[in-house]
Formats: sequence, structure tokens, C-alpha cells
Amino acid sequence: MIKGIGVDICDVRKLKTAIQRSKKFLTRVFSEREIQYCKKKKNAVMHLAGRFAAKEAFIKAVSDKTIKLINIETINDKNGRPDIKMTKTIKQILKKKNASRINLSISHTDSTAVAVCVIL
Repeated sequence: MIKGIGVDICDVRKLKTAIQRSKKFLTRVFSEREIQYCKKKKNAVMHLAGRFAAKEAFIKAVSDKTIKLINIETINDKNGRPDIKMTKTIKQILKKKNASRINLSISHTDSTAVAVCVIL
């Protein structure tokens, strides 16, 4: 049974501007693992935008705006499928929603990234 759905879209140029304006932006929003993963990609900002959208989609899916973006880490499974790392905080949030699974999808173009998160 679906416990929550969230979707978010991120403008790649706006995210790039935010990164350029503040040296601390990246470390306030993304884990070191997320930053390193995206830096290995041809268009790192596009991939960061996808991860940003995924975090926002998760927040919407669980209906909890008190969660800080840095406390949500996007990862990839062995097949490359995006997921949210199951930390103690994330497990507690899911428990409140009586949920146990997260389905996440991220897609992007050079200018836009979108993510959909379904909590089951």
C-alpha cells in the first residue's frame, strides 16, 4: 500500500548558480559520497540536480518538512538504481508513516532534473 508520493523538479542552471554563490552549499545539501559520485560524471551539476530533486521528492513523500537535506543521502544499488540510504533517521521517519520501502526514480536533461519518490 502506498503511504506517500513526492515529486520534484530542479532547474540545473539555478542549482549551478547556488553552488557558485556559496562554497558551503554543496556540503550543506550533499554528502561527500554524493558529491564524489556526481563529480565523476561528465555533467556533475546535472547529476547533483537529480539528487537534489530526489531529496525534495522524499521530503514531500513523507510529508515532513523538518528533515534537513543533508540527512537524506541518495545512493545507487549494484544495478545503478537510485535509492535513499536507510539511516537511523530515515528508518524512524518511515516507521512514523508505517512504511518500510522507498521507490525512487531520477531523470534529467542538460537543463532539468526530476525525481519521483514513492513510500510503501
